Amino acid sequence: MIGLIIISHSKQLADGLLQLAEQMQNKQNCQIVIAAGVDDEQHPIGTDAIKVMEAVEQLSDAEHIILLMDLGSALLSAETALDLLDPELAKKVHLCSAPLVEGTIAITAAASSGATIETILNEAHQALHAKQQQLNDKVDTSNQQPTQANVFTHQALKTQWVVRNPSGLHIRPAAKLASLLAGFDAKVELHNNDKRADAKSMNQIALLQVRKGDKITLIAEGSDSQAAINAFKQLAQHNFGDDITTSDDKYLIGKAAMLPSVTGFAYHKPVNTEFSLPTYQTSEQEITKATQALEQLQSQLATLADSLSQQYGKSISDIFNGHSLLLDDAELLESIKQQIISQHRTAAEAIMSVFADMSQQYQQLDDTYLQARYIDIDDLKNQLLLLLSATNPLNPALTEPTILLADNLGPLELMRYKDTPVVGIALSNGSPYSHTCIIAAKMGLPMLVNLGEEIQSVPEHTKLTLSADSATLTMG
Repeated sequence: MIGLIIISHSKQLADGLLQLAEQMQNKQNCQIVIAAGVDDEQHPIGTDAIKVMEAVEQLSDAEHIILLMDLGSALLSAETALDLLDPELAKKVHLCSAPLVEGTIAITAAASSGATIETILNEAHQALHAKQQQLNDKVDTSNQQPTQANVFTHQALKTQWVVRNPSGLHIRPAAKLASLLAGFDAKVELHNNDKRADAKSMNQIALLQVRKGDKITLIAEGSDSQAAINAFKQLAQHNFGDDITTSDDKYLIGKAAMLPSVTGFAYHKPVNTEFSLPTYQTSEQEITKATQALEQLQSQLATLADSLSQQYGKSISDIFNGHSLLLDDAELLESIKQQIISQHRTAAEAIMSVFADMSQQYQQLDDTYLQARYIDIDDLKNQLLLLLSATNPLNPALTEPTILLADNLGPLELMRYKDTPVVGIALSNGSPYSHTCIIAAKMGLPMLVNLGEEIQSVPEHTKLTLSADSATLTMG
């Protein structure tokens, strides 16, 4: 983890800069602390060496700590703080001469992507170059290391994208792209016409001056080249993290799961907001209920897997067989039993608690494919609660081409719409890596995810066109 300390004469300036940096901060890799102003209500402008020292001590767990200063006396305070620190801690500290605003953003973006300290400091020192080039200022390159042009072989992979962002690849999307690609074992280069840049460097991406409508090309080569290309495509489909919708545009932007466009009428998936669950009886009875619900759902999953194997193949049936194996886990049942016995919870309460913990654990994983499995866990939990409450899920009587709208959708929930006139699915949340997306693709249902909460305001029965090619849901 890298620590960054913003040392400024003005606390308001430092607070504003911190707020800006937080837009691209990964707190696991980069922690930011401010040491700004002095504790004098009448004369608050200034710097305090003690504040700087305390800020460094606050970040003592960091591998490296970068101090970024605004004006001359801020440097004096930083140097004084170093003299006051424990010598071992002082060895971690780097005084950086980069400009305060540009340097903060460059350091935050590079550190958040997991870059080395050498790369981070180099990014900071070059932070002004994009602005200087845009304003045709002379850039002093005497101290820069010559940049080696990447040489790609015939094995390199390539993809193109027409940028839709109204402001092009400005600082935030450039930081998101660099941070995303930094984690892949591949050399990646971004081209904009005859300009090229290291796609792992926010500053170099900014130098490309990519504007709306520009066709950019990403080239990748290395062991992770295909993964880097796929990740780039996903981020590009989501406009590099920018919300490009406006009040004049009646469409929402999401991520595509497959390519066709379909038209249908909006239908919001009913939500079982309340389950009619029985009250607590005895521990033995609650354990019996939980065990029976698990076994009953396993049986349903096995039947479903067999039928889907004939229709969609083994890969789809294996998803539900995997769910059945998860429910057959002795440790899972033991956790539910412990909740019932030690906390006197009902079978339903114990299942909700155990599955909620499991879902949270998946959501915290770094691997996007594994992370998406939380949707399966939530889906299984809801099915178990339906069984315990003896509640029949609401099955719609749809008679015309329909676009199904929902917050999220599990694989088992999707199966309820298998023999209905649903022609497409649009979710406000979800994941393009979910089993639901995989199954929907096999079923021939185009699907968009991560459309945002605006989807909830789409009026029922509105005519919609879902285009997974452009990742848009158009109303009217």
